Amino acid sequence: MKHKIIFSLIISVSLIFFSGCSKKTSQDNRVVIGISADIKTLDPLYTLNLNEGRISELIYLSLIGHEWDNENGNITSYPMLAKSWEWINNHKSIKIILRKNLYWSDSSKFTTKDIVFSFDAYSDPKVQSRFYGEFNNFYTDKDSHIDINKSFDVVAPDTVIINFKKNSNPTLFDIDMPILPEHYFIKLERKNYSTAEINFKTIGTGPYALKSWLKNEKIVLKKNSLSYLYSEESINRLIFKIIPNYNSRLIQLQKGEIDILDDIRSDDLDELKKANSLNVAVRKGRSYDYVGLCNIDKDLYQKNGKIVPNGLFGSFKVRKALVHAINRKLIIEEFLNNAAELAVSPVAPIFKFALNKSIQPYEFNPELSKKMLLQLGWIDSDQNGILDKNGKEFSFNLYIPSGNPRRKFTANIIKENLKNIGIEVKVQPVEPSVFFNNMFEKKYDAWIAGWAVPIPIDLKPYWNSDLKVSVANCVGYQNKDVDLLLEKIENTNDANELSTYYKKVQLLIHNDEPVVFLFWIDNITVYNKKLKNISINPLGSIQHCWEWRVDK
Repeated sequence: MKHKIIFSLIISVSLIFFSGCSKKTSQDNRVVIGISADIKTLDPLYTLNLNEGRISELIYLSLIGHEWDNENGNITSYPMLAKSWEWINNHKSIKIILRKNLYWSDSSKFTTKDIVFSFDAYSDPKVQSRFYGEFNNFYTDKDSHIDINKSFDVVAPDTVIINFKKNSNPTLFDIDMPILPEHYFIKLERKNYSTAEINFKTIGTGPYALKSWLKNEKIVLKKNSLSYLYSEESINRLIFKIIPNYNSRLIQLQKGEIDILDDIRSDDLDELKKANSLNVAVRKGRSYDYVGLCNIDKDLYQKNGKIVPNGLFGSFKVRKALVHAINRKLIIEEFLNNAAELAVSPVAPIFKFALNKSIQPYEFNPELSKKMLLQLGWIDSDQNGILDKNGKEFSFNLYIPSGNPRRKFTANIIKENLKNIGIEVKVQPVEPSVFFNNMFEKKYDAWIAGWAVPIPIDLKPYWNSDLKVSVANCVGYQNKDVDLLLEKIENTNDANELSTYYKKVQLLIHNDEPVVFLFWIDNITVYNKKLKNISINPLGSIQHCWEWRVDK
């Protein structure tokens, strides 16, 4: 199923398969992974944040897995709990054949009942799982609960057919959620799932199982000998060490107390490259920063739902003029240490199959910006240094989440850049939870935030004109041609058609510039050189950990 990351800030993690490794023999054959905060649960029904998803997906496997195809810039799928699959009935049903001799970590036999139960539980409104409401291609009742009788046919002990409703366009992502142990959950009332012991004492099919969990200290996984992925050569222990302070994590990495660390800041890159014991992996990211410019009059929209152009930013010509006035390269060079690249659209360069390479970044050209604004009637009539039009000055508040150094630096650069062309910007830091709530409720005219492009790509929540459905379209972008293309994307699985539609969408959005696309941020991971068989890619820096080895 397409797991839509509606709030990219939260970002939804169903495709990341974790890994870790480090130190020798029983003591040494382990890996310590630094993380910034403890998790709340390991139950796949309720795992929401990145680390919960990473760890949980090592314990609970799905029917299928995913790998990154770097050549095409897309994901490919492979069997996990499923031995094979076959699309039948004109692509409206999928036949799943399970692997032989699958067992849960408590020695119970894995069966097709576990599959049917999992989809039933994930879609049950009483359970309120993280996947609830996302089964649009299935037969469901009025409460979005999957109709099990219509949707599932168990035709043999190891074979199940999943049926999708007419006029749907199902893909493998409709069936890729982790499978749950029916024999455990069946003993509980569904309203009590969220407080069940399995949140802390796991029963899974994955290569690892939970050994111990010391709150706010560490989470320890051990190899699961009953998993089909088990190998004597795999890392014995994965230790997720909780260290809230970034500098402390960095020091422990350099001392060898941590073996792998994500989210390295770009200003630490040069120093870490000098360390003889460490490898530095820089990969192109799928997260971008942008300046949100409300395309619609936010006050009228909140008052009566009416959509009319914003007084300052309603014209694409004004938005383009602002892009030309902002020195985005300076931010990349001075704050990000060149660990980023200019953004031109909402499709990350890593998605090679979908990327429109013909689109070039708008140049930094303040004089052109001034000329464009003058042509639109913006002049400094009273010579006070601020442009005005029809008695209204070009002055606005630029909101940023407090405590974010990159957004603060970016906001100050933008403030100075726009001052140079006669626009007054007042930077307003806001407590993050309040900031994001206001952003989604369309209470700001201008702000700086960021999105992460989902895997697989899903642009509709951000760019579709229906603001009641597309809750992440915070700027209120309106373009019927884009809407039509997004519908076509939803209704095809043809690779060539998808590539064509994505490229057309990018060009339309680039021409409208509904936001100021700033830059794509590189992801930096550093790990100890004794770790082998590591694949760093967009699906996660520590993927397929059961294949990792420690150099002894």
